[in-house]
Amino acid sequence: MPVFLGLGAIWWFRRPLDLAGWPIFLSCLVCGLLWLKIRFSQPVIAACLGISALLMAGMVLAVVETTRLDTIILDGPVMTIVRGRVLSSEPNASGNQRYVIAMEETIQPRLKRMPQQVALLARGKHTPFKPGDWIEGRARLSPPSGPALPGLNDFAQSSYFSGIGAIGYFYRPPVAFQPPPEALDRGLLETSALRFGDITESLRNTISDRIRFWVPGDAGAFGVAIVTGEVRGLSAKANNDLRVSGLAHIISISGLRMALAGGLFFVGIRRILGLVPGLAETWSLKKIAALGAIGTTTGYFWISGYAVAAQRSYLMMVIMLSAAFFDRPALSLRNTAIAALFVVVISPSQVMGPSLQMSFAATFALIAGFDLWRQRPQMPSILPDNRVLRPLKTLLKIIAGILLTSALGGVSTAMFSAAHFHRVGLHGLEANLLASPIIEMVVMPSAMMGVLLMPFGLEQWPLRAMGWGLDGVLMIGSYIANWGNGFTFGRFEWWFLPLSSVGLLVLTLLKTRLRAVGIVMIAFAFGYEAVKPTPRLPDLVITEDAQLIGILKPSGANAVTVATNKKRPPGFVYGQWASALDISDTISSETLPKPRAAKSAPKPKDKYAKKEKIEAPDALLDMMEALTKASARRDIFFCRSDGFCLAKLSNDWTVTLVQNRDYSNAACALSDLIVSNQSSSYAVCTPVMADMGKGAKQQEAQITTRMNADQMTQPHPIPADSSVNPSTQPHAATATSTPPAPIKTDTASKPNPSSGSKASPVLIDRDRLRQSGAMEITLAELSSRSLHMTTTFHGEQRPWTRHRYYDWRTNTYKKPDIAQPDITEPEPDEASDSVNDNDE
Repeated sequence: MPVFLGLGAIWWFRRPLDLAGWPIFLSCLVCGLLWLKIRFSQPVIAACLGISALLMAGMVLAVVETTRLDTIILDGPVMTIVRGRVLSSEPNASGNQRYVIAMEETIQPRLKRMPQQVALLARGKHTPFKPGDWIEGRARLSPPSGPALPGLNDFAQSSYFSGIGAIGYFYRPPVAFQPPPEALDRGLLETSALRFGDITESLRNTISDRIRFWVPGDAGAFGVAIVTGEVRGLSAKANNDLRVSGLAHIISISGLRMALAGGLFFVGIRRILGLVPGLAETWSLKKIAALGAIGTTTGYFWISGYAVAAQRSYLMMVIMLSAAFFDRPALSLRNTAIAALFVVVISPSQVMGPSLQMSFAATFALIAGFDLWRQRPQMPSILPDNRVLRPLKTLLKIIAGILLTSALGGVSTAMFSAAHFHRVGLHGLEANLLASPIIEMVVMPSAMMGVLLMPFGLEQWPLRAMGWGLDGVLMIGSYIANWGNGFTFGRFEWWFLPLSSVGLLVLTLLKTRLRAVGIVMIAFAFGYEAVKPTPRLPDLVITEDAQLIGILKPSGANAVTVATNKKRPPGFVYGQWASALDISDTISSETLPKPRAAKSAPKPKDKYAKKEKIEAPDALLDMMEALTKASARRDIFFCRSDGFCLAKLSNDWTVTLVQNRDYSNAACALSDLIVSNQSSSYAVCTPVMADMGKGAKQQEAQITTRMNADQMTQPHPIPADSSVNPSTQPHAATATSTPPAPIKTDTASKPNPSSGSKASPVLIDRDRLRQSGAMEITLAELSSRSLHMTTTFHGEQRPWTRHRYYDWRTNTYKKPDIAQPDITEPEPDEASDSVNDNDE
């Protein structure tokens, strides 16, 4: 049942357009009624009707959750003053506070589509605000990131279902704000819910502060993560070591943490009550212990912050412990299916994420694996049964259990790790074998004891013991991470994860020899990915905000080198590039020296003052200087700070990123492909000489004289094929006299046969990238400036993508362009085909 509900939800979430809920609901109702009527007389037809009803029920659940949340996602970056109420506060590894704020209003400017909640980082020293405080401050807001590359995870979708409509940072630490009376005038139910949330967050912060006080450093941040669920305090090195070594699952409050918390209390209460004479004969100690364990797991869930993994683990533990009330086995596939059913009904969007998929995959595999282990033929013991060897036999059983658990968990989640994170660790078995005893015997008991003793001020030594154990786990992670990063994978075919997931379900749920079909399905999915031809590497990758461009070059058998337009690429996006493309080396951009006029000009007193306009002759000279250097050193970006970045590729394409609109016309004169972070209103090309206004001929002569003088002093001569002189090259004249075509992914201008010149440059502006998302570009024929683009989005109209088409000037939604099909990897003999063949 949960499988078909989840499949129905996935189908609804994957559609490019919204599907109306009422027709689906009525169809589900009809199929359900027909199933009730013929379930005994026509079993085959009834089974089909039942499956159809469950699939449509999953779609209805997805509609209900999406409509209930109705999160407003910010349409574009903006600087404004935000005012709101603090919902949660959490420090990161750098000591800065991250606030989740329920927005009350924005001013200067006032947003027409204000998100309900935002997550903002506050840098600088200030007294952290508590949940329930009202604050204000000038902040930079941005919409949640979309996929870093086509086919990767859409963080805007997950932010939609977590209620976060914008992310960003404060320019200065926020200050207290007195809310208006109407903001405090809420109903009794809403006030009680808010007050309960404030108490919960305050309790979590108190526990976290106590842990960090007694256990400093990464060990303290690790302890906070497994007790209260605050995971941002770990340093980047610790996170990387745990991830590479296969111990990252320990950080989250998952099934293992919840099982240890509930199991310790279950066993402890049952053993203590068993010491009372006659009590076991009167009452069922197992049921009393189960009730106590449910209370413990409920308290743990309360202070965990209600994270997605914690919700799922809590439901599973409550269901399994409740089985004791009915004298049923606690660990069974039926109980796991019931827990999955509850999760899908409450939050169907979770089925899209790796957390739920990996959690239930590991759970199903563990139950099925240990069930097979119990059914194994009994073999005679290798060691003789005597008192001396009995402790050794117990130790060997514990080691075998840890190995089997790690092996089953690692193998069952490998497909999801490879598909979502493009990486599978090699040494998780060894790492878990060493770390699991420390977690189970030292860390979790000490953490629970420390939390229980906090009200009495006696938590010091239990927490210190927890810290010593976590230091050991971090040492194990660091040591094993040095053994190697494991296998890395590119992006898989769209059918890889569905096929391998179905194979895993067949393997774990069936009890007969037919389960071998699941092994065949999984082996086929992995085998095809292993032997399929390596797809052609795109020449360029561009982020959706036009802030980062990468030039890709193969280096070695499967490795890739990327040259970016930044000295230090942003880690969040670049990390996804590195995983998906298997990047082995990064080449940073070269910074051009400032022009003499800029060096001699006095610095403005106000750093927010409007910058001086760069005149067209100066802009053209600056860019010609960059082109001269780029022609001598190919496939590297040369950048003028906050102005432009230019690169000459090995295939003679000139690629320019325009960051200052004053360089737009110069880029049009000298470039083949232009990426602009300006809106379509400013990302336009006009003839350079016409832009100079009066005295254009004199200025043109000055440019030519200056350019010739610069050429004489250049350490590297300009190659003969470099089109840097607009007065002598037909390409530049044509580019400046012919505006580029409208910005479309399937458009490449054709050359003029009569003139023999190149086509006008291809121009991609911020508005186009906003609709299409991140791009991969494969460059083809230079004379026609044809290219192939693979975009992330193709006109999808979903609640988590609709903000991409909003126009704040008119307060309306634009009609999205009907995008071309993905041309992911053109064959080598198709590289010169123009994308005009795919009409929009």
